[in-house]
Amino acid sequence: MASEVDKVATNMLALQNKNARYGGVNCDEDLAVLEELNYLRSPLTFTHLLGNRIDYLENDKSCIWSSNPDTSMTPSYLMANAAEDLVDWSGADQTAIGSDYVMTSGKHYAKFYIDTSSNTSTMFRFFYSKMGIMRPIRTNWKNVGGTFNPIYNSWFNDFLEHKTDAWGKSDIHTCLYYDYEGTAERSNWDTEPDNSPLEIPWDGMEGYSCFQNGKVGQIGLLLDLDEGTLTVYKDGKRRGIMMRGLTGEYCWVLSVLAQGHGCPHQQNVRIERAPIPTTDTDKTFRPVRHTNCECGIESDDESVCSCCGNPKRYNSDY
Repeated sequence: MASEVDKVATNMLALQNKNARYGGVNCDEDLAVLEELNYLRSPLTFTHLLGNRIDYLENDKSCIWSSNPDTSMTPSYLMANAAEDLVDWSGADQTAIGSDYVMTSGKHYAKFYIDTSSNTSTMFRFFYSKMGIMRPIRTNWKNVGGTFNPIYNSWFNDFLEHKTDAWGKSDIHTCLYYDYEGTAERSNWDTEPDNSPLEIPWDGMEGYSCFQNGKVGQIGLLLDLDEGTLTVYKDGKRRGIMMRGLTGEYCWVLSVLAQGHGCPHQQNVRIERAPIPTTDTDKTFRPVRHTNCECGIESDDESVCSCCGNPKRYNSDY
């Protein structure tokens, strides 16, 4: 395909240099090919943010952050009380959808960079993500309230009204990788009891557990719509096929839950297009460390973090 596109681009450039308008019998087809190429090469972004505690990080639509609305739930408070079986865990599911990039055939690879509040090897992380695919629903997202999860919501039956033949025969309308346990979660938005997700173990399953050891986790998802599979790469290593039987249209989706009220620079996820791995190793993998954010630094004065404006010291009442 690349060679054909190069020929089209070369011809268009040559004709443009001769002050001639590009045309011919195959003009529309050739322009469609170029448009498709540009579409496939454009950066991946989140076009819809659902919930009231989710936003773009520094206006970058490829990166979202979320934080617990309860300001008392600082990472230090949660850390100090976790051993006492804290019962007031809180947080709200927030979701980002890349609905402008609809995948209908072929192979597609996206990487998700997970930065959490666990910036040391001895500190729990309080930011959890689920990334994967869902049907490209065309609906009024303004009706979504303060929380949204693409696996279980009480009004998913409304989504089925948007079902078209383009969805194919698969009843897997959402499929997510849970970064804590590594399990697969899926929903058909219809017949599952109480709209609860089916958490499915799979060969090679591996998550990040409670600790991320100060590193930014990297999950690669390879969607192969020719084979109907979704394959997981964790930190550059192929873990295996998480789901089979996929057909029809899908777009990338990300669901996050922030239990800690922390800095956006340490509670965020970024999506990025990357070359499709041809082996069991993702050649684009490079270890990444957490952003050195000043809000985690203990301070005796009232100084604030220069990147997020939060106090450098955590709430001293806890």
